[in-house]
Amino acid sequence: MNGFPLKEVHNLLRNGSILKYSDVEERLNKLKKLEKATITHRKSVQEALFNDLGKPDSEADVTEILPVLKEIRHARGKLSTWTKPHKVEKSIIHLNASSYIYYQPKGCVLILSPWNYPFNLCISPLVSAIAAGNTVVLKPSEFTPSVNEVTESIVRECFSPSEVIVVQGGPETARELTEMPFNHIFFTGSPAVGRKVMEAASANLCSVTLELGGKSPCIIDVHADLEKSARRVAWGKFTNCGQTCIAPDLVYVHKSVRHTFLKLLKDEILKRYPDCFEDSSTEHTYGKIISTQHYDRIAALLKEARESGASIHVEGKQVRSSLHFGPTILEPASANEKLAILEEEIFGPLLPVLTWENEQQLFEMLNPLSRPLACYLFTKNKQFETKCRRLISTGALVINDTLSHFAHPGLPFGGIQTSGTGRAHGFHGFKTFSNELAVLKSKGGPAAAELLGSPYSKFKKYLIEKAVKYL
Repeated sequence: MNGFPLKEVHNLLRNGSILKYSDVEERLNKLKKLEKATITHRKSVQEALFNDLGKPDSEADVTEILPVLKEIRHARGKLSTWTKPHKVEKSIIHLNASSYIYYQPKGCVLILSPWNYPFNLCISPLVSAIAAGNTVVLKPSEFTPSVNEVTESIVRECFSPSEVIVVQGGPETARELTEMPFNHIFFTGSPAVGRKVMEAASANLCSVTLELGGKSPCIIDVHADLEKSARRVAWGKFTNCGQTCIAPDLVYVHKSVRHTFLKLLKDEILKRYPDCFEDSSTEHTYGKIISTQHYDRIAALLKEARESGASIHVEGKQVRSSLHFGPTILEPASANEKLAILEEEIFGPLLPVLTWENEQQLFEMLNPLSRPLACYLFTKNKQFETKCRRLISTGALVINDTLSHFAHPGLPFGGIQTSGTGRAHGFHGFKTFSNELAVLKSKGGPAAAELLGSPYSKFKKYLIEKAVKYL
């Protein structure tokens, strides 16, 4: 609880949203300040990400800073349109009324961000919350102290404490915050913690957005472009050392192209991350695992698979003292093995590869994965693509690519059931932090209650009968 600004949090909650009555121009100015500060502090963000996660500068730009800038710029360009009342078409019984949907801020919201993309997944939802006119309490992960320090500096530079504050601390701080009567909670993290957040929020009937995870499958069809598939799987899996909630967690490759795909994937990994396999003077290309505890969990997954007879096709250097764990490709002895690596979300640089021979077998293998946050499909077969879209329940279906849907501001990002609830990014994020206010304004002439309400004359009963039949 050291440094926990409980008084400031209570003030924000008590005052509700001081941005509630702000016009579009005020919100745009705040977003402009946030954009400028992000650019000004770019080098500091890069250095902090290297300190906490070992991220190369270029990867920090591509996965953390650029997505934030794109989110801000998209919101700035579209906010005037988003905030306009949305006119609703008339219905027969409301011919003499006009109807609109207005977007109001929910009030004071809590954003709980994770450690794996500590800048991106903290600031991006903040953009949506500010665009919608809310006041915000940001609670970043305690595992990324360097990034948290820079984030807090940026927030102080752009907002007053009555608008946005950063609260640092561990699980106990997060627990106390989730028990407070916020108007909305936006959480990104594991399903286990997500359940606790939802349970705590229910005491205050607080709405929640849960961005969780799960085992996102990657399907390689016999008709896939195998070179492209290998490039994009390697990028999607091993960016940030596999510590990505939408990283491919299992590859299902058609038996007839298995050998070729594995060779191409191995070649791609060796080319992308040479410093993970030999002493090299090349540019730093790969990050590190967040903590010793997480490192040991990943090592245990690999150890169990190895002892069960799994084939190791690629294995990068593993140095526990520096938390470096290189890209590793393995093939379990059987898809039916009861291995943790096949059942738990890996969240690390291990990629199991399984084979399939026909569509029925593939969908039977996919069935235990529940409802993943994303599914990646590599194919040129439109019929197979259509079948996957119909039969696979997932937050996103990405065809012939990985991760890229996250950066598309026009697409809703989020999961389904065990992989999350609610949506983020762009207009969908704006809606998440907004109350959709229904407004109906009756004009001249009789209203529905006058035409169809009591007392029920013979003529009114006639109108009701017609309404039941035709409306």
